[in-house]
Amino acid sequence: MNKLELCVLCDDAAVSEKFEKEHGLSILIKLPNGHRWLFDTGTTDVFMENAQIMGERLDNLEGIMISHGHDDHGGGLTFYPRLGGEPTVFGHPLIWVKQYQIKTGEPLRICGIPYLARRYASPHFKPLHNVTQLDDGMYFFTDVRQEPGSYCPTHGKFYNEDGVGPWEGTDDATVAIDTPEGIVAICGCSHAGYINILKAIEEKFPDKKILSLVGGLHLQSANEKILEEFMAYTDRVKTNNFTIYGGHCTGKHAMDIFRTKYGQEVVRPYGSGTVITY
Repeated sequence: MNKLELCVLCDDAAVSEKFEKEHGLSILIKLPNGHRWLFDTGTTDVFMENAQIMGERLDNLEGIMISHGHDDHGGGLTFYPRLGGEPTVFGHPLIWVKQYQIKTGEPLRICGIPYLARRYASPHFKPLHNVTQLDDGMYFFTDVRQEPGSYCPTHGKFYNEDGVGPWEGTDDATVAIDTPEGIVAICGCSHAGYINILKAIEEKFPDKKILSLVGGLHLQSANEKILEEFMAYTDRVKTNNFTIYGGHCTGKHAMDIFRTKYGQEVVRPYGSGTVITY
């Protein structure tokens, strides 16, 4: 029986010195039916370099899914012409809209997907809303409902440079893959909020548990009280053989706390070059 395989092509850390690393995320998803999808593209062409090292082809992909409109997730689309087959690019329509990060005492920072990435990829773009099935057992979640008062790491970013129109992370997307053992959730940055995302998946799959969380969980600014709430919720929705592969924006402190509660067998090492098989 064919397996689900995730190949981490780009992350802030690497499993060994032979792999490149950068601030960004990119994961090649190899489905049991033989289809190959790319989830995010990192900031540069590091995902391509690591794919070559890992012996993975990036031509004739079924598609590319972009989790949200930041350069560390969609910047690699600048190199779209080097991908054979002109794969369709999927994402929320707001991924092309720039945001402005405003912090007291710091210069204004523009956040968004680079111009060349948009120029090359937008002719092949298909906008998605809510929950869309893209392949056998694979679903793209966006427009995740953010419950009032819930933890959502979107603070400090606005759609206007004068601080008007706060960015709410509406474009944030998660991929959920339905396996016989449970749901594998692949997150870009989890801007919609850790619990909100898991609730959206639970609503779609009420009879399924979460088998694994992979990618960026954006827990860097979460205090210990919030992390305790996250773990309590996780306990309710996880399978007995649950695993976490948290990288990119997840944060070392959060992973240490999760590891203290769940142990090394649950909280696994992760970085560029990691191959996860289910």
